[in-house]
Amino acid sequence: MRRIWMALVLLGCTACSTSSTKDSFFDHEVTGDVLLESYSIDLTWGYKLSGMYIDSNATVWAYEHTGTPWYPEHIESGELTERDMLTKHKGAHQIGTVDPQLLHDMAKMIKPAGRGKVTHAANTGAGSGSLEVAYLLDPDNSMYREIILAGQGDRVATNSAPEAQILLDYLHDVQRLVAAPIQ
Repeated sequence: MRRIWMALVLLGCTACSTSSTKDSFFDHEVTGDVLLESYSIDLTWGYKLSGMYIDSNATVWAYEHTGTPWYPEHIESGELTERDMLTKHKGAHQIGTVDPQLLHDMAKMIKPAGRGKVTHAANTGAGSGSLEVAYLLDPDNSMYREIILAGQGDRVATNSAPEAQILLDYLHDVQRLVAAPIQ
């Protein structure tokens, strides 16, 4: 009986340790220049990457790339360097602004959204889909971590955190307000 008790205590300590490691990782990250983004990739008849993003100055931007595919230099799922982010958004043009205080309130929800469980559906492989994401920045490594809020098409995904749904609703509201043609 004593061994079972010790095993449960050790298991509990391990769970607490893992949770606090994840929490300290989140505590280290901050919001960067890019806060929220919605983008789509279409590979069915060539290459097209298009989207809109909201920066920390409450400015809404749109971009589109066709032809040669863009790939990040740092090939790690869900991570982008600041340089990768600049390259991805090259040629973006301003399409609107949002209320800075509301954006500040939304930015506070990014870390909690990052703690949600992201579920991905099986990839159908047709080559098109879209993602709505939030970003956290690791300032020591100049690395953005992509937090998936939702995905459609070949990139179907959901995030279990209630904050992710709030951020997703906010992003959709901004898209309607600026009438950005996200396809």
